[in-house]
Amino acid sequence: MLKGERAISEIVKIHQVFAKTHRAFMHFMVQDETLGRDEVNYLATVTLSHIDDIQTGYKWAMRTEYVPKSELPYILDPSDIIAISKDPDTPSKQILPPDLQKIMAFQHAQVVFAYMPKLPKSIISFPGNKSYVDIKIPRTPLEFRERVNELASAIWSAAVNTPASSWEPEKARRVYGFFETGMWLTRWHLQKMGYYN
Repeated sequence: MLKGERAISEIVKIHQVFAKTHRAFMHFMVQDETLGRDEVNYLATVTLSHIDDIQTGYKWAMRTEYVPKSELPYILDPSDIIAISKDPDTPSKQILPPDLQKIMAFQHAQVVFAYMPKLPKSIISFPGNKSYVDIKIPRTPLEFRERVNELASAIWSAAVNTPASSWEPEKARRVYGFFETGMWLTRWHLQKMGYYN
């Protein structure tokens, strides 16, 4: 796993992604503003790239014995499955080592989903209900993938300036809460390590 300065550097990067994305969603969802070109570019490149990292890290870290067989076709794409043979004459794809940065993105997302219902009310800036306690934590691999896909879909909708008023309200709250919670958690950890005021 990542250690020392490299791990701190990754946490700082993740914090920046969550903070900038949260700020864009605040402008877009809460203040009902049209996103500027820089915000659109950030969501469409950096934020979506981070969501891709979560999805890739999820596939790297997933243990198939914990996945119901009925869910596997909805979780893995055919390209994710690699045939391995002990026969040296059988050609097989090269197996690459896991990208620890992507596994870290996945693990951070797991913590964010789990902590979101516990986020202190004083932190929550989403209008209306000042609590995320009713937001369900994804418990199965399929539920996790569905929530990550929801994030990707919402980021793309915001990037093309689909009006936030047309979004399903609970979806908007889940997506906003994810980035708000992730921003708060990374800042809290960095403060504990003396890297954030």
